[in-house]
Amino acid sequence: MKFSVQQIFQRFFPRHARSLHLAPEMWRAANAITSCRTGRLGMHRIRCVEGHELSLGYNSCRHRFCNNCAALSREKWLSGWSQRLLDCPHHHVVFTVPQPLNRLWRYNRRRFSEALFAAASQSLLMLLEDPKYLGARPGLLAALHTWSQSLAIHVHLHVLVTAGGLDSNGRWRKCVKECLLPRKVLMMIYRGKLRAELLRALEQGELRLPPDVSASHCRGLLNRLGRQTLNVKLLERYKHGMGVARYLARYLKGGPLSNHRIMDVSNDEVRFRCRRSNGESCDGEVRLPTRTFLERILNHVVPRGMPTVRGYGLYAGCKREELNQARQQCGQSAIQAAELQPMRWQEFCERIGRKESTRCPVCGKELIHEVIEPTERGPPALMPKGN
Repeated sequence: MKFSVQQIFQRFFPRHARSLHLAPEMWRAANAITSCRTGRLGMHRIRCVEGHELSLGYNSCRHRFCNNCAALSREKWLSGWSQRLLDCPHHHVVFTVPQPLNRLWRYNRRRFSEALFAAASQSLLMLLEDPKYLGARPGLLAALHTWSQSLAIHVHLHVLVTAGGLDSNGRWRKCVKECLLPRKVLMMIYRGKLRAELLRALEQGELRLPPDVSASHCRGLLNRLGRQTLNVKLLERYKHGMGVARYLARYLKGGPLSNHRIMDVSNDEVRFRCRRSNGESCDGEVRLPTRTFLERILNHVVPRGMPTVRGYGLYAGCKREELNQARQQCGQSAIQAAELQPMRWQEFCERIGRKESTRCPVCGKELIHEVIEPTERGPPALMPKGN
């Protein structure tokens, strides 16, 4: 029997909702998951302009944490970045956050992520712009991940880095060495910048501290961070960045657990597959009580509007001119704003080998998607008062 994350939420979330102490964005995510493709969100019809084909279906919630909506969202994201990535080798770098800072992350997801993105991107740009290493400005695509295989909190940042960049004269300069940067040097710079960013946020009153943590205790924790060795991984060079981008897309849309990993669900327990990662000893599978499972899933929901993917250097949104200079020297055509069009659902069907589902079987004309708004929305799932 196959199980899904949505079925687990529909079955167990009402039972445990009041005891989970969830933030508003977590309630919204839980409601989206339970309501996706049900009558609460209304329906849509796919029809032929000639009236030959008509089918009805329930609408999707389109929440970035929902498994049901993940496939199309991933392909749209990949389609956009496939039009922007430079045709050159790329490096994959992973920046991790030490476990003692996990509680600080839980109380300050937005501000903490800003500090993490800033520390990692500034470290890479500063070193690679140094003539000692590359002497040029590369393109960086950074993506935030917050979970391990067992769904425990494991905050880390994946960064896709071009193996080259534009120098001060606008010429493309390739990375000569196979290793992008010395790992120890990069770790020390990153550690210092992350500590400085968090200390600045603390001094400016931008950090919300856990109830049992004082400002002096937090300051001491961050000072000790300056003496720790942080895990920074510099992985092998890839011939193109699209493979790593496709890997990142699996974790940016659809939540921390895919349905195919769920092995069994009982009244009190969820079993799912797990491979060893981040020092965990999961031994092939994890067993969690249903309440713990729901809590771990929702612990990774980020605040509404918080970006989990950012571009820097040549991949920054404001660097279109420099990116086009680099593309020209890499043998690619310049990007025009009009060319960056979002993927249509018909294109997605063609990509997954279902082109026939976009055409009327009688006349061959393209089918039209029309949304039917619900005449009366059902009540939302359990929500806390005041949200």
